Amino acid sequence: MRRPRRRPVRVAGDRRGGPVVVPRTRSEELAVQLPGTFLDDPELAALVPGAEIDAAPALFVAETMPAGRGPDGWSHDDVGLARAQGTVLTALPGADGECPVSVLDAGERLFPLFWATNEPSSGRLAVAGALYLDPELAPGTGHGEQIALCRERYRVTALRLSSRLSWRPEPPRHLDAVPDHVDEDVVLVVGLVPVGVGDTARPRVG
Repeated sequence: MRRPRRRPVRVAGDRRGGPVVVPRTRSEELAVQLPGTFLDDPELAALVPGAEIDAAPALFVAETMPAGRGPDGWSHDDVGLARAQGTVLTALPGADGECPVSVLDAGERLFPLFWATNEPSSGRLAVAGALYLDPELAPGTGHGEQIALCRERYRVTALRLSSRLSWRPEPPRHLDAVPDHVDEDVVLVVGLVPVGVGDTARPRVG
């Protein structure tokens, strides 16, 4: 089935500054945003804590910077604001008005990159933006098949509503299901860990 032209994506921007990247491990919880634009997607709308999903969390590029001298890696906070450093492996052209997508090798993880407001770049670089789930990267879609190496199976650890306002932080509100609507001043965050990671004590974000 042919998908319609890609819808605009709005994610919370990176609030920190500086190209510093602290390498993370794949066993840690990955905090990713679920933009309100995609709440009508049946698979994403059905997410609940404990559910499993095949996903390729993408990095919405808000800024690019020269790569630093440190090792490749990525870091993110409890609302999915992220920085990553690595090598752009491929640049895939958008079709029918879609945003172009690339793949960033950030050491232990491959991230699809969406260049929504930036010209696509190549080579080794650092990027800042936000991690999010995108149904147009699902199996069977055009971009989804092109970035198949980025996809793996995850278990949902939590659904959280977190404040967008860094100057007036509020404790996140934990949810049992994806809401039908998300207000402009909050971010819906999905916690993910790769399936197969043991249930022993592990670091969590948020």
